[in-house]
Amino acid sequence: MERKTIIIKYGKHIFVYIIFLVGIIGHAFSQTFDLMVALTPYTLIVMGTFVLYHAIKEHSTPLLIWAAGTYAITFILEAFGVYTGLIFGGYNYGNVLAPSFLGVPLVIGYNWVFVILGAASIAHHSFTRSFPFALLTGLIAVLFDILLEPVAIQLGYWTWDTGYVPLQNYAAWFAISFAAASMLKQFRISFYTPVSIHYFIAQGVFFIAMNIML
Repeated sequence: MERKTIIIKYGKHIFVYIIFLVGIIGHAFSQTFDLMVALTPYTLIVMGTFVLYHAIKEHSTPLLIWAAGTYAITFILEAFGVYTGLIFGGYNYGNVLAPSFLGVPLVIGYNWVFVILGAASIAHHSFTRSFPFALLTGLIAVLFDILLEPVAIQLGYWTWDTGYVPLQNYAAWFAISFAAASMLKQFRISFYTPVSIHYFIAQGVFFIAMNIML
């Protein structure tokens, strides 16, 4: 009975870690490396939908509206950024995260939502007031991107025109995450969900492992 209770309570969290553990192991062997890279966008879609389902199940429509708005805004910013280089710096996406529209993989806006939601759920433990909460969310998101960038470049997710990650990129990450987190507080949207934290941590562990292996 106790084992069943643990599975019911923590099963979805364990599932998240198992998926990313499989990804780490798959990237570690040459026989499965190409398959893991090819599965990347589909894994992000499936896992993002899994997290979104549980988050909406707990918090309902307002969070879904925030997620849809965050997706749309971040996708538009990415498209404008790719076209002009004015937001993040000069960069272009590769084919790994396809399908794409306007030069931006459709999954990118999706992952923005869950990075910000995970960072916000972590920041929620430390601050309830809007400004420090949004500030910490932005900083956590930037730390995530610091782990992400070397791996993304190595695996061909995207390339930078300068050959290195410009500071402008991290400033943009902070500003976007700060603004999206502020909206959560501004409209008093209930958003805290443990599964989003575990998804954020699992991705972070994955990119730490990739940084070590690549």
